[in-house]
Amino acid sequence: MAEACPISFESINERVARANGALTVLSMIVFLFTPFKVIALILGADLFIRGFLKSSYSFYSFFSRNVLQVFNVKPVMTNAGPKIFAAKIGFVFCCIISLFHVFGMPSVCFIFGSMLLFFAFLEASMGFCVACQLYPYMPNALK
Repeated sequence: MAEACPISFESINERVARANGALTVLSMIVFLFTPFKVIALILGADLFIRGFLKSSYSFYSFFSRNVLQVFNVKPVMTNAGPKIFAAKIGFVFCCIISLFHVFGMPSVCFIFGSMLLFFAFLEASMGFCVACQLYPYMPNALK
C-alpha cells in the first residue's frame, strides 16, 4: 500500500501480512466448520496484539515470519498504518463473532465469520486489503 497516506512511519513486511491473512482464513474455516469455536478468541487476541500493541509480539506473525524465513522469501516492505488499521477492524469482527456465539446466535456468527474469511482471503490470495483501501478516508480518531 505505498499509495496510502503515510500516517504511520513504520513499515511492515507485506508478505508476512499476506501469510497472516492465510492463517486468518484457516482460523475462520476452523471456526465456521468445526466445533473448535475458541479459535475466534485466539484469532481475536492475535489481532488485538497486531492492532493495538506490537506486531512482533503476535504469534501468527511470529509463525508467518519463521515460515517465510525457512523458504527464504525476500521481504517486501509497505506502510504499517493501513495494516494496523486492518488488524483493529479484524479484532472488532472477532469480538462480534465471539459475542454472538456466547449469546447463541450462530447465523450472525456465520455472517460475520464469512465476511472476515472473505476479506482475509482477498489479502492472502491477491494482496488486496479492503481495510487498507478505506484507511486513507478514515478520520484520525479511528486510526
